[in-house]
Amino acid sequence: MNRKMIKVVLILLGTLLAVMLATVRFNVTGNYEGIYLLEGKAGYLFELKDDLFMNEERRYIGGVDLGHAIRSLKHPFKADALQEPYLSYAWNERAGDGYIRNHFGGGKQLLTYLSRFVDDGGKEVFGLFVGGGLPEHVRGRIKHAKNETGMAFFDGARWHHLWCNTNEALFSSRSFVPLYPSSWKFLGSRVLHNAKDDLILESTHEVAIDGVPLRIDRYAQFRAGETYFVLSQYITNIGDRPATYSYLYGDEPWLGEYGSSDGNVGWSADGLHKYVGELDTSRVHYAGFFDYGNDAAGEKHIYSGIADFIEWFGERRPRAYFTNGPFEGPQVRGKRLPLAGNARFIGILWGMQTLAPDQTAAYTMAIGMADRDAKTGFPLKPAVDLKNFP
Repeated sequence: MNRKMIKVVLILLGTLLAVMLATVRFNVTGNYEGIYLLEGKAGYLFELKDDLFMNEERRYIGGVDLGHAIRSLKHPFKADALQEPYLSYAWNERAGDGYIRNHFGGGKQLLTYLSRFVDDGGKEVFGLFVGGGLPEHVRGRIKHAKNETGMAFFDGARWHHLWCNTNEALFSSRSFVPLYPSSWKFLGSRVLHNAKDDLILESTHEVAIDGVPLRIDRYAQFRAGETYFVLSQYITNIGDRPATYSYLYGDEPWLGEYGSSDGNVGWSADGLHKYVGELDTSRVHYAGFFDYGNDAAGEKHIYSGIADFIEWFGERRPRAYFTNGPFEGPQVRGKRLPLAGNARFIGILWGMQTLAPDQTAAYTMAIGMADRDAKTGFPLKPAVDLKNFP
């Protein structure tokens, strides 16, 4: 090949590279789950990633999974035959995402994904926020694959979906416009403690409420053999004037089967909650959904019988309520609306709170799967241990 031809080839290669750089966004998360080509956004025709998060399957064109094969080599399934509970996990401190497996023995396990999703606005979430899944489940080519996302339980035979992508937000006292976690500045994460039977993670964030900066420190503790994890959030006013806000934690969990609220009825210490409405938080301190069938909505009792729960702690009581959607209120004048439809929602709302400069407010919850009464089949909340929690 003469010099002229070499020059032409180099020009063509350079042009091709320039076109690629102008039209393809390269997104390296450091998780190295595979190679995935997505439809582009923000001015790009395509996006090339080493990972695929939940809700990105809408833009997915094609790709190759590598992480699944690597995990199979590192953690062969025979390990689940062990009878003593233990934890295994993967956490990307820089990107603030990962998952935790709580192995109960006999093949049973509780799986929790954290920030492996993009929100409804297409924005990435970083830190200790429940939701998402691995690429092989996110794409959902296998029936019920997405049952193994968010927070899920494997009973030895099949996966049961427990919690979906969390609905969390801070609300300004002036505008009441929600500030979702994707809008919080991610400052970093780390593994604070790691043992075979105990794991503590931390993520740190910053957000401004009406121009006042708040620092948010979140901690999650997982213990081997427990059907829940403990999440605590500390909000500190790092500004020079007071800030007033509300904090909401909620979810439409699609309990039992991902994508469906069929059979989901509310439950708490005071019994079943078949209708839209508030709980009396002066008497109850936990609530969740029970995959039982809501006869008030015309459903028969033919569902899995699995239940989830959220328990809240502290002297300051939140509002807790069930609705038929995350944007619906619990108050319905002159009507008793059954919990029905495909977005049955539980909300835990700590109302307006004012923090002076340097003041901190704490919010602690246990989130997980309820036990089951052997005689009645109805859910029982496990005893929650806050020992050694940050």
